[in-house]
Amino acid sequence: MDGIAKGVHKVLYFRKLGEAAEGAKLVFQTEHSKSYSREREKTETKDGSVSGSSTFEDEVSISALQSVKDPTFTMLEDSIVDDYPVEMWEVDLADKEEQGVDPDITYTFGAEYRQGYITEWEPTNPAEGDPEVSGTFVTEGKRKKGRVTLPDGDIETLSYVFHDLLSTDPADDGLAPDEPAV
Repeated sequence: MDGIAKGVHKVLYFRKLGEAAEGAKLVFQTEHSKSYSREREKTETKDGSVSGSSTFEDEVSISALQSVKDPTFTMLEDSIVDDYPVEMWEVDLADKEEQGVDPDITYTFGAEYRQGYITEWEPTNPAEGDPEVSGTFVTEGKRKKGRVTLPDGDIETLSYVFHDLLSTDPADDGLAPDEPAV
């Protein structure tokens, strides 16, 4: 099934628009979906109907387990309450390119970039199961495609590191660093 996109490889990053800080991943993402729509306006003429396009709409729906200790969760919640714009990147971890030469190798990843607003943010707290949050990000303008470099440590956090069977260093277990607790 080579060539088929896997959802686990696509991760969302956010930042308050205009801040100098690095973009940050919303922890415990479970799902996101993109929705594009454009209405067509139809005008009847004596020669037949003519259509024209109207406003393009680009929305991203977000689902995650709640982590109230995650500063990105707090920033996104504050963005709807305080009505400030947010930047969002959808990073494709499967689209990885190596840059530079040893020992200065870095990696870039395919990404889509958007600016817009969180228009819905709904934390739920069921009696059974984990607390979740769902939200909607509405893009202003059009998305841009390009390449990004992930913040330090995120590559290890987002994937396992391959190790040889003969590794004898117990500290080098190949596991991602501990994630924040829910």
